[in-house]
Parts: sequence; C-alpha cells; structure tokens
Amino acid sequence: MPGVQTLDHVVWGVPSIAPVAERLLADHGLLTLSGGVHPAWGTHNAIVPMSGAYLELVEVCDSEAPMVGFTQAVARAAADGGRLCLWCVRTDDIDAEAAPRGLHVTPGERDNPDGSIITWQVAGMAEACANPAVPFIIQWDDDGTMPGSLAVHHPAGEARVIDLDVQSDGPRSLRISCSPGTFTLP
Repeated sequence: MPGVQTLDHVVWGVPSIAPVAERLLADHGLLTLSGGVHPAWGTHNAIVPMSGAYLELVEVCDSEAPMVGFTQAVARAAADGGRLCLWCVRTDDIDAEAAPRGLHVTPGERDNPDGSIITWQVAGMAEACANPAVPFIIQWDDDGTMPGSLAVHHPAGEARVIDLDVQSDGPRSLRISCSPGTFTLP
C-alpha cells in the first residue's frame, strides 16, 4: 500500500528572490528564510515555512547550468516575471508511491548557508517538469531538516496553506491563512 501523501511545497520560480521575499513580508507579514544552493540544478532557494508545508522561492544562480528539468521550469517561470511552476507531495514511503507509477527514485541534496547538507529522495521530477499539473514526490531523509517544519515567527502569525489551485498547465495560485485573514499568491 502506498504511503500517506500530503502537500510538501510549491515552487515559485522568480527572477530574483530578494524582491519577492521583501514583498511577502511587506504585503503579507510572511518571513522568508534563506535556503541554499541546489548544486546539481544551478539554483538557489529561500523558504517560507507554513505549518508543515512551505513555499519555495527559487532562482537560477548558475547561468552555465543545463536548462533542463527543474532548472528549465524555474527559468521559464522567472522569464515570465515569476510564477508558481511546480508542486510536490510528501510521503513516508517513496518506493511504494513510485513503483506502481513506474517512477525512478533519485537522491537530492541542497547546501545550507551554515554548511550543512539537507538530503531527500525524489520521484517523478521529470514527469512533473513535463506536465506541471502532476506533482513530484519527496521523502525527506531526516524529518527534522524538512523545510516546512522550520520554526518561524511570521509577523502575520501562524501561516497555513489552505488551498492550491492546479490547472492543466500547473499550479496557478496558493491560498494562505494567517492571523489577519486569508490571501492568495501570487
């Protein structure tokens, strides 16, 4: 039987992280935490933790990185001025989720600003990049390092994802609830 799935994160491909992070704080009271670099993809990220799930702001930081898969999806979204481009579900048994779908499980990692490395297993990334209406699947190697579980004290109070609108061309909007009320990104 496949493992339990829940929304892990939504990827927002942006031309530059800093202005989007500043806008999220000024307009919505959401803090953005520095993420790190995905060396294999030539991307850099920042995290907006929201009670288990998170919004991942991603920019291409290595112009020499091959423009395929994840990097290409982020670059295309950034070229459009920034938009939600991919989404991911979390499971506690990635092999059970991947096998029936014929998906290959591969390891992933990101360098953190403190020099540590966060690792995970992912399945369906190529499929999600080709058809962003479909999520990719992740299993964190250490639940304690899962970005959505990071402690953050948003000025807007506790933030939660309450809805993700996914259309045939991928994620369109993310509805978030916090102390002042609800709002929709982007």
